[in-house]
Amino acid sequence: MTQALFERLKTELAPAKIELGPEALNQLDVPLKLVLVPGQDTFTAPDSRAVAPEALAGSPPAEPRPRPPYTRLAGYTLHIWGKNYPAVEDVLSDCVAALRRICGSSLELFPSGWDEDETGQAAALPADKRRYQLRFRVLVEVGAAEPGVYVRLERALLDQTEVLP
Repeated sequence: MTQALFERLKTELAPAKIELGPEALNQLDVPLKLVLVPGQDTFTAPDSRAVAPEALAGSPPAEPRPRPPYTRLAGYTLHIWGKNYPAVEDVLSDCVAALRRICGSSLELFPSGWDEDETGQAAALPADKRRYQLRFRVLVEVGAAEPGVYVRLERALLDQTEVLP
């Protein structure tokens, strides 16, 4: 799921440089760079806003399928580095729009901010490298889907007709 989201972001936000994973956070080599870092996940009961993992990859399921038993609330932070505030803010708008196109109603945005480290403290970044942390989560279907009552009854009926003359 994370890889699919990353690949879609690369396509949507080209030609910006986008990297995946926390190890890329220590490399402040390029003044305009995006780093997607997976964060904390939680799991809840099924949510109608959850998207199928295949849909994030750009290939929605061909036919409707039963609702899975859980929804994964997959947390992410998209770190945006730039030379100055206006440069970062221009890319920020594009990032939010791209996430909305990719995730649809399964996207939830959280309080985000400038130049903070993972503990929420102000980070000492050089003045020419401003960083914005866009925090969000994606609601994704997870778990083996159980067929609905109608599907189970239909299967049972088909099984019986094969046995009966």
